[in-house]
Amino acid sequence: MSLTETLGVVVRALATQAGVEPAAIDTDKPLSAVPGIESVKALRAITEIEDECDVVIPDDFLFETASVRELAQFVASLAREGSSI
Repeated sequence: MSLTETLGVVVRALATQAGVEPAAIDTDKPLSAVPGIESVKALRAITEIEDECDVVIPDDFLFETASVRELAQFVASLAREGSSI
């Protein structure tokens, strides 16, 4: 899965859980800046991302993530390495 595809998955999952249009998500801002996102919604989005990309995202990574784009880059690297569920 390419970075562009992974970014699309991440943005879609976050937008769905936050109840906003994907265009409302600035990929260069942190997850906490997604309009309408709360911790429970963020965790649901992460579960969607893990399921769709067949990866496991370490819990501690979420606290270190600086931006939506960096989350997508991390997920894409996990998928390339075959770090699957």
